[in-house]
Amino acid sequence: MKIFFYMKRNPRNISGVSYKIWKIERKGRKVTTWWAPAECIGRRVCPARALQTHALRFRSERDAVDDERRRVQSKLAKGYERLPRIRPWARL
Repeated sequence: MKIFFYMKRNPRNISGVSYKIWKIERKGRKVTTWWAPAECIGRRVCPARALQTHALRFRSERDAVDDERRRVQSKLAKGYERLPRIRPWARL
């Protein structure tokens, strides 16, 4: 699963900042995405409400890989940043 966060200025919000979370996962021919507004609780970014979800099934695994890659590139172009993988043994 790949997890992305978005945090940019938004003058239309009371806080003046938009936080968003977006996740994508591919299993074989199926690509599932989740998204929701996010909020900071302490120093952690958490979904502000239940995540919305959408799943697509493709004719081939190659089509699913291409779609996943296209969606990730689209989010990166919009300013989303990928959450680095956290290894359990690296936690303090």
